[in-house]
Amino acid sequence: MAISVNVQTPHACTLEDNGMDLRLDAFSKSARFKDLVETVQNCTLCPRLCDRTKVLSPKNGNTESAVLFIAEAPGRLGADRTGIPLYGDQTGNNFERLLGAVGWKRQQVFLTNAILCNPREGNGNNGTPTNEELANCSLYLEMTINIVDPAVVVTLGTTALKALEHISRHGLTLRNAVGKAMPWAGRKLVPLYHPGARALVHRGFAKQTSDFQRLAKLVHPTKGLARRRSPRTTTAKPFSLDDLTPFQHLVCLLVQTLGRITYFRLTKLLYLIDLAAIDAYGRSITGEIYIRQPDGPWPPALKKELPSLDGMEVVVSYRRRVPMVEPGPSRRFEPILDDQSLELVAEVIAKYGTLNNSEIKSVAYKTSPMRFVLSQERQGRDMQRFPIIYKDKAAPTTDNG
Repeated sequence: MAISVNVQTPHACTLEDNGMDLRLDAFSKSARFKDLVETVQNCTLCPRLCDRTKVLSPKNGNTESAVLFIAEAPGRLGADRTGIPLYGDQTGNNFERLLGAVGWKRQQVFLTNAILCNPREGNGNNGTPTNEELANCSLYLEMTINIVDPAVVVTLGTTALKALEHISRHGLTLRNAVGKAMPWAGRKLVPLYHPGARALVHRGFAKQTSDFQRLAKLVHPTKGLARRRSPRTTTAKPFSLDDLTPFQHLVCLLVQTLGRITYFRLTKLLYLIDLAAIDAYGRSITGEIYIRQPDGPWPPALKKELPSLDGMEVVVSYRRRVPMVEPGPSRRFEPILDDQSLELVAEVIAKYGTLNNSEIKSVAYKTSPMRFVLSQERQGRDMQRFPIIYKDKAAPTTDNG
């Protein structure tokens, strides 16, 4: 039996074996997705959903994306009407605002649902998918994931997370795993809350924006997973009192005054002190920049200058995976600030020094600069890494456009 290979184009190759043609391009991603869409359109597995719009088509998004979002089901005012997941209703608007908060566009990602038809109740309202319907549609969901082949699967809500159990067990709950990148079926799974009105009661828009910002640190929809930078080998610079910055003096003063403190609380106290100084004296104490991060204001200088103090004036460690900073064993200097600055620092410590992480985060979020940032994010603006304090000015005066 002779088998001949006939190369016709760089993209189409035909194997002829007893008159049977096997076109290799039939196994391409676009062809497999087209076949899946056609199969879905003819599905009759679920009796109450047979006559509903089956929301799977090229309108779902970019099949080459590294990020695949899974919501619960097409909404009657949104995808059931438009044929586009998370589009055409308020939930869709919320989703696009969250994408915009991290600089992503709908065309860069792929969206689908745990079930592909709107589970409308007899009264015309949106219903909840049954476990049988989730199981039926999990066949198509698994094929969709395999075809798109994303690096990261993002579930939006409890139902979507539950649907993945029909494909491969994960044992996760949304409450305990929200925003965390977990291994699942050879990929990363990130459970997030649904952007619908009911879910926003349990996890507000600001927190959901932070969740998306954390997701954007993990992966980019067209570039894939973020690469971890390998540590650079540097020659230690000789220690000199003349090289110490006001920022280092303030860090040491806070740690020596408060004792062991979480890294998170340290960043927020630094921010509150510098903001108070700007309000009172028109200048910050440290002269450093604070930028918008998922957990609020953060000074990039801390990442650079804390290691120069570690092991001597301070010690950085972990307690139950929480980064901590505490006084070190071998001080090389005593922190020095002018009387005016010392008085202000003492006032901030007295007011906020005993707050826990959650309480001090709430205080930071209620400051005027953070309220401005959050208002801009609610309008769909990407505020990630926005300068909250810059050159002794606080937002919104740091906004150049």
